[in-house]
Amino acid sequence: KKGKKKKAEDASASGSSENKFSALAELRKMAQRDAEPSYVTLDLKLMNWDFMNSTLRVKTSMRLFQIKDEIQRRHGLVKNLVLCKGVFSEVNELKDDMATLEDLGFPGAMEDEKPVSATIYYDFKAQDHDDPLLLVRNSKGEDEDADE
Repeated sequence: KKGKKKKAEDASASGSSENKFSALAELRKMAQRDAEPSYVTLDLKLMNWDFMNSTLRVKTSMRLFQIKDEIQRRHGLVKNLVLCKGVFSEVNELKDDMATLEDLGFPGAMEDEKPVSATIYYDFKAQDHDDPLLLVRNSKGEDEDADE
């Protein structure tokens, strides 16, 4: 009886050591995945203007304010910029500018994996069009081109 019991203990011990090795390997893989950046391709869609849609491939560690800065860079002076994940509704509005895309629930994939995409709908109001600075002619570039 003792011999049978010892064989069973040896089998369970080798099984548990295999489980430990696979668990360690899984932990290493997870740590490596966390160390390497994840990427997401954002489909940026302006409400009611399809020709302004664009895509942007970014790290999931990017913060929401950086996405807003990119949109403002593309469109110029904007105010009341609203971003929504997936569907343009108040429930899906992205409000925390300091949150990362990962924090906001955007999935990512490593660079060598199949790309992951997500949709962000956005809308804004144009900055005051009667601003005196916007009404001033560009004295350097426009006048020189007109003379030629």
